[in-house]
Formats: sequence, C-alpha cells, structure tokens
Amino acid sequence: MSNELVDAQRLMLEVATRRRPALIAAQVVGASQWFAALKAIAMLVRLGMPEVLPLLDAMSSDARLAMATEAVVRRWNRAGVAGRFGMVPQTALVAAGLLAVASHVVAAEGEEELAVRLKPLVAAARIRWNGRHPDPLAELDLPSVFAAALDVLPRRGRRS
Repeated sequence: MSNELVDAQRLMLEVATRRRPALIAAQVVGASQWFAALKAIAMLVRLGMPEVLPLLDAMSSDARLAMATEAVVRRWNRAGVAGRFGMVPQTALVAAGLLAVASHVVAAEGEEELAVRLKPLVAAARIRWNGRHPDPLAELDLPSVFAAALDVLPRRGRRS
C-alpha cells in the first residue's frame, strides 16, 4: 500500500473523528460537507468515464485500469438513476484511486486552484451527462467553497 493512500485514509479518519479540520481549498468546512465534496468528485470521475481517465494524474495506472474495467462491467454511463454514480466502488483499487483524486482536488490552496482542478473533471462529466437528467450533485450538501468553484465553471449541461 502506498504512503499516499495510507495518508489519505488517515486524513479521512481524522476528519471523521474531528481530530483534524476538514479543509477544502484551505477553508475549514464541516466534516459532512467535506465528505459530500469527496463523493461529488468521485461522481464527476465516474460520469466522465472514459474521457476522464487520461486526466487522473493523482491516480495510479493500476487504479485507472481498475476504474476503466469497473466502468465497463458496471456500465456506469448507461441510462438510469443518478445515484448509481455515487455507488460504492467494487474494488479497493478503484476506491483508492477515487480517494487519491478527491484528496488531490480538495487540497487545492485556494478557490481559484480548486476551480482549475475541478474543471477537467466537470468537462469530462458533462460530455456524458450533458444535462439529459437532473444534476447528480444537486442532492449533495456541498460546502459553499466547493459550490463556488463549480459555479465559476461554464454551466453547459448543469442546472442553475
């Protein structure tokens, strides 16, 4: 197991037990909102398959392969309820990859950098989603710093 994964898992436990503040773009948010942002990022990655794969530098090549395999087997991008994009990963490798990407995104040093890190994920997700269904992120209690970063991105395919 990589040190990065161990550190990310430790961070999640410390945020969950309130031993460490939940930070997004260097701003303190509630733990539930921090976890909602991690879930939103995982959903964006899944919605953006397969176009998003080359953009996932924070994810190991093994995790990218596992993610691609899971996307094909589970048929993530087929019609159906939006909640499927927030489903539990089928393998630990996919979970580790999603956690690596989410951790990288929320570790941005400011709102502008957060928007830059979100932009390719949102763009890839919109290729698949393209507004055909309700926004899958609308049901999440996202912190204002995360929502603000999403708001600065072009709105094509996203509800206001």
